[in-house]
Amino acid sequence: MSQQQPTRDEMIEAGRAFEQRLRNAQASLEHALVTGRSADGTVVVLASGLGQLKAVQVSPAVFDTRDVTALQDAITQSIRAAAANAVTLAQEKLGVIEINLY
Repeated sequence: MSQQQPTRDEMIEAGRAFEQRLRNAQASLEHALVTGRSADGTVVVLASGLGQLKAVQVSPAVFDTRDVTALQDAITQSIRAAAANAVTLAQEKLGVIEINLY
């Protein structure tokens, strides 16, 4: 059983369709918002689905303790969590990319 190779026009059309799917996914990710939260819940980061930082929200409670190191750690945790959520969203939108060479 031999598989028939696609024609040049079929390959061009498949390439265009793939490019359009990528553009649609990118546009969707640009408008999506993901969040990241510190372990203690004092800092929340909002980012786009592409990982662009949009906002940082800090609980007023952190100013009562005046623990700079804890605040720095909370910000770092939140940014990392938002980045991980952006990666997960991108994988969901883009799925597995399969390339077949003939």
